Amino acid sequence: MRCRVLVLCAFICLFVLLVEGRQRKVSRSGARSVAVQNRQRNHRRTNNNNSNARRGNRLSARSNNQKRRRLNAAKRNKRRSSLAKKSERKSTSSASSGSSYATIPLDFKQNFVRTTDNLRADKVFVAHRYGGSFAKTNGSARLTNTGNMEYTCKMTLGTPKQSFTVLPDTGSSNVWVPGLYCTSKACRTHNRYRPRKSSTFIKVGKKFAIEYGSGAVQGVLAKDKLGIAGLSIANQTFAITTNEPGSAFVDALFDGILGLGYESISVDKVKTPVQNMCSQGVISTCKFAICMRGGGSSSRGGVIIFGSTDTSAYTGTNSYTYTPVTKKGYWQFALEAFYVGSTKVSGTSQAIVDSGTSLIAAPCAIYHKINKIIGCTETSSGECWMKCSKAVKAFTFVVNGQKLVIPGDKMKMRVRTNKGNIVCISVVTCMNTNFWILGDPFMRNYCTVFDMANNKIGFASST
Repeated sequence: MRCRVLVLCAFICLFVLLVEGRQRKVSRSGARSVAVQNRQRNHRRTNNNNSNARRGNRLSARSNNQKRRRLNAAKRNKRRSSLAKKSERKSTSSASSGSSYATIPLDFKQNFVRTTDNLRADKVFVAHRYGGSFAKTNGSARLTNTGNMEYTCKMTLGTPKQSFTVLPDTGSSNVWVPGLYCTSKACRTHNRYRPRKSSTFIKVGKKFAIEYGSGAVQGVLAKDKLGIAGLSIANQTFAITTNEPGSAFVDALFDGILGLGYESISVDKVKTPVQNMCSQGVISTCKFAICMRGGGSSSRGGVIIFGSTDTSAYTGTNSYTYTPVTKKGYWQFALEAFYVGSTKVSGTSQAIVDSGTSLIAAPCAIYHKINKIIGCTETSSGECWMKCSKAVKAFTFVVNGQKLVIPGDKMKMRVRTNKGNIVCISVVTCMNTNFWILGDPFMRNYCTVFDMANNKIGFASST
């Protein structure tokens, strides 16, 4: 009996040991499983944290880039705004009437010496422009360049801007520049307009031609944005030349022409730049002024002012002698009388102010009287020569009852002959017309206001 009890106890103890061993095994396996799960969970958490960190870094970098771009854009805008304000302060101001205006400097070639050929070339241009004729040039004279047209300014066309040097010309009304497909030598030696590089170019396609002494400049009409003096004119019609024959424009100091006359003399009746400035509200006062300086050692030859008559920097005053325009085409007015010294040479006649002419052209009868009084020697080619040391009496132009006096020493100019000698000639030449053409020699002494709104011209003595 006792043995049975002992055996039973042994079985019970063994069973208990077996059960406890299994429980410990299950417990250890569970612990390992939990540990693995914890490690996996921690690993996933770490990966998520790393991924979030990387995403955060990318977002932070992107945010920093955006901030930098915003800061750079703000700086650029600030610089643009600052430059625009400076430009506005320089080129645009408000007068008491609230009108705005802008100025552009005229360039003048330093130490330029005219030749007799220069002058003869200029006379050919003037004769064709006004339908007159001069005394015939001698057979040996060759028209080789137009360097006599010295006063130029800057103009742009297109978007982005293409820059050109142009001759501001009150004796014509069209704008033209050399074209990309023009094969003439004159085009190849100057800046050429490229239509495909402008996003604001508009093709018109109508053929264009304008007569000059050596032939017609030919081309086609187009429209584009024109910029001058900080002002912008939309859809300005201009000509792109396809042919500039001969040698007339090869050595010219300008690429093209900026016409400042009335629309009535515009080829194809194209609206002029000043007309468009007025109609588009670019300038609120429909007028402009030109002041020319006499050169010397300065490369600046004066100024054109669009939208204002304030020429006080060149005249010391804003008091003008005004006279009505007698014919709206050229800037034409009544010249009441003309004197050399105290001698009256002529009575009432018509006169035209022309910034594109380097001489003063008088009717031939008046021309001969002037030469007799000042004692110069007329040549067969239409000049009147004298010694540079010769004293010349003052010239007086009477306009609207006021005397506009020019000292005699400013009525002669130094030129180089074909033989290389330096002589002086009178700035007055002869033309077979019944009116005067007052070019640069007159405008160098009198700032001229061209008032298109009231159709009048004003003169103020330059200082």
